[in-house]
Amino acid sequence: MWRYVKVAIVIALLAFLLPWMSASLLGREVVAAAGWQLAFGQFHGGIGSVSIDAHAFTNYYFIVALALIAVGLILSLLRRRFAGVAVATSLLAMAFVWAGSNQYTADRVEAAASKSAGILGSLAASAVEIDWRFGYWVSLLALGIAAALALLAIGDTDAKPRSPR
Repeated sequence: MWRYVKVAIVIALLAFLLPWMSASLLGREVVAAAGWQLAFGQFHGGIGSVSIDAHAFTNYYFIVALALIAVGLILSLLRRRFAGVAVATSLLAMAFVWAGSNQYTADRVEAAASKSAGILGSLAASAVEIDWRFGYWVSLLALGIAAALALLAIGDTDAKPRSPR
């Protein structure tokens, strides 16, 4: 079980390179971003000549989730005795990914738009639809699998070294 924990953690880390979110306005996609782009605020988009630059939207929840995944991967490469830490880092990373995704709800997008562009921005933002793409779901699923496998590895008596007779 323990060797598969590492695979699941690597998949969760690589999922940050996949498409995570898209925002569409009246059915037309205006922004698409991968997980790392959402974390560091490096996504761009727009409609026609109107450009959206999101350098101000660094998502610290996603950055903490990335750090937790990296710590869990490093510790899982060391020893099996870190299985409990792998469970904790995977579950915490899942919580931070979920909390980070809640930064992009319709209410928050509308509030940010009204703050920066007034009533016109608020009206436009009310028509924005946020869709979570497969990279987001792969990361959550891989983290859940990593936590479950690490939990199983804790109680796996077959993998423990046997004393010589």
